[in-house]
Amino acid sequence: MRSIIPLLVILALPILEIVTFIYVGGAIGALNTVLLLVLAAILGVSVLRFQGLSAFRKINRDIQRGQAPEAGIANGFLLVIAGFLLVVPGFLTDIIGLLLLIPLVRRLIWGLVSRNMVVSYKFAGGFRRHRQREDFVDLAPEDFHRDDAQPKDGPRLHRPD
Repeated sequence: MRSIIPLLVILALPILEIVTFIYVGGAIGALNTVLLLVLAAILGVSVLRFQGLSAFRKINRDIQRGQAPEAGIANGFLLVIAGFLLVVPGFLTDIIGLLLLIPLVRRLIWGLVSRNMVVSYKFAGGFRRHRQREDFVDLAPEDFHRDDAQPKDGPRLHRPD
């Protein structure tokens, strides 16, 4: 019985959206209904564009600091879902999308979901960036030999003072 509930919700959502369209259209008019849907779609695209990039930058900062980025990933994921729900035509999906734009709601959802999750991560040494000196050449010991004699022909290397 538990596995059939998500299927029923998925099937019931379009029917509920159609009923909502009819009710809202009757209350405020067809043109205003369409304008609300267009405004919600514009808001959804804006959320996907700006908040998604902001979440990506936060995740990148967390990784560079050596911190676990799971909260930033969850926040960004929920913002993407919010933007997607706002783009999809329908008032019920718009309400859910607007609720997901509220940081407190996202934190509550992450708190509920994270109880049932185990997040593991491993930071590799590749996250740190070192600036090398320009006159530094890294060679393996077998690649290096010292020859103090100056070549008679050919280019001469010298270090500027």
